[in-house]
Amino acid sequence: MNGFEYLAGLLLSQPVRARDALRARLPTTRRLRALASSPRAEALRAAERERIRRLVDGLAAVEGVAHLLTRVADHCDRPASFGLLTTTAEGRGVLVCRMSATAYFATGEDITAVLPRIEAAGLADWGFPNTWGDEPPHSPGTVAYALRYHRDGGLFPDGRRMPVPHLSTAGATLAWDLPGLPRPDPSWPRLRSEVRFRHEQSPPDGDPAALLRAARAEGRGPVLALTFGRDWTDTCTYHAVARGRGRGRGRGPA
Repeated sequence: MNGFEYLAGLLLSQPVRARDALRARLPTTRRLRALASSPRAEALRAAERERIRRLVDGLAAVEGVAHLLTRVADHCDRPASFGLLTTTAEGRGVLVCRMSATAYFATGEDITAVLPRIEAAGLADWGFPNTWGDEPPHSPGTVAYALRYHRDGGLFPDGRRMPVPHLSTAGATLAWDLPGLPRPDPSWPRLRSEVRFRHEQSPPDGDPAALLRAARAEGRGPVLALTFGRDWTDTCTYHAVARGRGRGRGRGPA
């Protein structure tokens, strides 16, 4: 091996050595499991479950809305991205815990009769965040916009198609069946974790897809889907631990 080949090999090996050295300093899976089940993590997990439960129960209490099914996925793992550690609010992250959920409901009548009751129940600040740049009541995510969509057949006055209606609030989205566009059948996120991954369904028995088909076949109106933590974004992160820290951070009880 000549000097050039030796130097090139040395330079190319440095990133690999740096990566291996970083991995050697990372917490073990056993340590991460302990962090994921620490009293603080459990308290934040319970607070997140309670936040979801309150909105689900509140929606189920609205006249004309009946709860069918709730699915919750709880995921803790190393926040790895392209082989490197991602950054949390407190520095380099070693653990991120996230929770997503979808609850399904049957309606006993037309959605335009149910939506005003949902708004009157004061369950959430529907229409926030407004990602379309329009002011309420014209922004998607509000009850007013959804009612306008159904009233006008999904078309703007100039004939353009209106975006599909839904209700949105911080961390949650409520959508429903439209003619020819039913809500997708329930499915679990395609995620696995060596640290912590839990699936919970309530009620626990029965085929979720069959349950939704039966609700539609009975003519009980459209099926509603209330989704939390869509696409596993930061909105569903309830706990994170930075490198060298044991306590981490979280949203805490609402």
